[in-house]
Amino acid sequence: MSISASINATMFIAVLLVAVASFGVAKADNGTINKQEIGIKLDTSSHKILAINENKPEITPGESMVQRQARETAEAEAKAKAEATAKARQTVSRGTRITYVDPSDFVSIYKRAEAIYGVDWRLLNAIHYVETGCSGSTFKSNPSGATGPMQFLPSTFRRHGVDGNGDGIADIHNVEDAIYSAAAYLKACGYPNVKKALWGYNPSTSYYNKVMSIVNSL
Repeated sequence: MSISASINATMFIAVLLVAVASFGVAKADNGTINKQEIGIKLDTSSHKILAINENKPEITPGESMVQRQARETAEAEAKAKAEATAKARQTVSRGTRITYVDPSDFVSIYKRAEAIYGVDWRLLNAIHYVETGCSGSTFKSNPSGATGPMQFLPSTFRRHGVDGNGDGIADIHNVEDAIYSAAAYLKACGYPNVKKALWGYNPSTSYYNKVMSIVNSL
């Protein structure tokens, strides 16, 4: 190799080292210097850089490294919480059905629903008794397709069903959810006009009379 070629090669290597240094460091959020991994492909015959590959983390524009890490942590925690909530039932599997662990005191549920929706707890108690004999969580259905402790039609429950036990799920078969949903539905049907509300629940004079006779006995 000639002296001129050797000098050129030496100068090229110096320039290359400067390029590597400039590409190889980056300021971190805490002010320290962190090395980045860089892959360089070199044509040794022409001393030309063919490719420079920088291994940099993907960061949302306008987002620092610390902010990205905080966002990813928050997203992971939110996902885990959502998954836990979806599974958070006091139930155990039994084949394709579920066995519920119900509270022993339904009166306290009626009264909590009354406090939220303003519907007389005795009316909720009476409807529960007429519909299913004050049963707990159940898959019991009638010929019209109404189901659960308060005998809701699934289409009605989809519009008015609420989560009464705070597990994140409005369940037509769960006794707490069903009682709270009945209170919400009676309110939507016109309560405190009891006759109008009950007619919305079940448009039957005999049904109204039967429910009211129980209310008056409580």
